[in-house]
Amino acid sequence: MSGPTGGGFYPLGEGLVSAFGRLLPDITVEHHPSTGAVNNAELIQSGNADLGFVFADVAYVSYVGRLDRLRGVAVLELTPLHLVVRSGITSVRDLRGRRVALGPPGSGTALTAEIVLRAFGIRLSDIHTEAMQFDEAARRLGAGRLDAMFDTAIYPVEAVRMAAAAGARLMPLAGPPIDKLRLEYPFFRAAVIPRDAYRGMTEAVHTIGVDSLLVCRRDLDEELVYQLTRRFFEALPMLSSSQNALRLMDLDQAPATPIPLHDGAARYYRERELLR
Repeated sequence: MSGPTGGGFYPLGEGLVSAFGRLLPDITVEHHPSTGAVNNAELIQSGNADLGFVFADVAYVSYVGRLDRLRGVAVLELTPLHLVVRSGITSVRDLRGRRVALGPPGSGTALTAEIVLRAFGIRLSDIHTEAMQFDEAARRLGAGRLDAMFDTAIYPVEAVRMAAAAGARLMPLAGPPIDKLRLEYPFFRAAVIPRDAYRGMTEAVHTIGVDSLLVCRRDLDEELVYQLTRRFFEALPMLSSSQNALRLMDLDQAPATPIPLHDGAARYYRERELLR
């Protein structure tokens, strides 16, 4: 399971399935879009998905709650939160009373957006919330039918690129409310979107981010997950040249998932250490 169109997980899912198809011809791996990280965790728990992408905070909260069939495969990369706004909005608090797209229902972005708004003293009842796909939010923002949108994705993400091309801009997420938020939610880390990431940007934008993960179902065959993990790393040089979400992946941190590793993935990492 990947994610919605316009988000960062969707193209990553396409690329990964293509790579598995070449490297594991005897195994059928299919790409299925979803509404996002929360939805992916629920589908894996229910047995309706085998492999998917989630964010670290979603994985941890899901695992310590009721979704105990989740297992880690790899930490991918720190994924920044984009807050894209129309002209005239100069601070997060200006969103009060505005039309704001939080991301599709079931997405990690929607969960993170609510937490960030609350850090700035904004309740969901204080804004006109819109739940929609990221690319649709970008179109509405460009057309003036939306005031702001959130999107947690590796830059440059297509939905944000669409909005920026139509005149929208990125809002920094920094200052005392964010400092306090990071103390309360250790999964959030400081992140920077460089000034050349999107059209019209003249300086880097400071924000927060959360690690994205590849996860699977606990009861998948150990040998199968071992092969999937091994082939993923074999394909990584090629994938990282075409997938933004993998270009800054820290291989040493890959096993450091906030939930237990699947036995097959753990076996791969043990072997990799022995070969060093």
